[in-house]
Amino acid sequence: MSGYVYVAGILCQRQNPFESGNSGAREIVLLTLLSPLLYLLGPRHNWQSDAHSAVAILKWNGACYLLPFFTVLHWEFLGDAIGAQFSLKPADLSSLSPRSLAVLVVATMAIVSILTSHLFWARREGILYPYASALFGILFLIAVITIILSKTHYIHVHHYCLGAFLFPFFRFRNVLSLAAQAVFLGLLVEGISRWGMDPLWYPAVS
Repeated sequence: MSGYVYVAGILCQRQNPFESGNSGAREIVLLTLLSPLLYLLGPRHNWQSDAHSAVAILKWNGACYLLPFFTVLHWEFLGDAIGAQFSLKPADLSSLSPRSLAVLVVATMAIVSILTSHLFWARREGILYPYASALFGILFLIAVITIILSKTHYIHVHHYCLGAFLFPFFRFRNVLSLAAQAVFLGLLVEGISRWGMDPLWYPAVS
């Protein structure tokens, strides 16, 4: 909630820090109601430090989680700084500048590399089949829906959708997985606060 209010009130400078990019406070209400589910999907698996000393908690929960989470809330400024501003929809992806294309390729390679390591960790914990089934099953379902709706709608993968999809898969008790979860949860919160919970599929303009 504090991340949402920070983006809306400080970064977006809205008079009402509970409003999203869609105007009104619907999104923060929905996010609040969904918070227990978000906790169950992600942080409950690796948020709590194994050690209970103040230093251990500061390192694990603070440096490895809260710091990446609040850093990625500045996502919009990162795009401005590196000169890569685009959205994940067909119209934008078909006309990327060389810099934006390079950023997209590097980001995709980084995500794929991290997820590959997580498949190994899932195998080590004996959950590879349900883990991989969920990961690739969701992707397959989105692809099928996109194909079915292709004549009337186009897909626009908002970064809050990307964050919502990926953050539960970063569930293992190591620094990389913990920080990755924080980053994609931050991406989810930043996207909702800045732009709102817009749909994944839009009617095609004839």
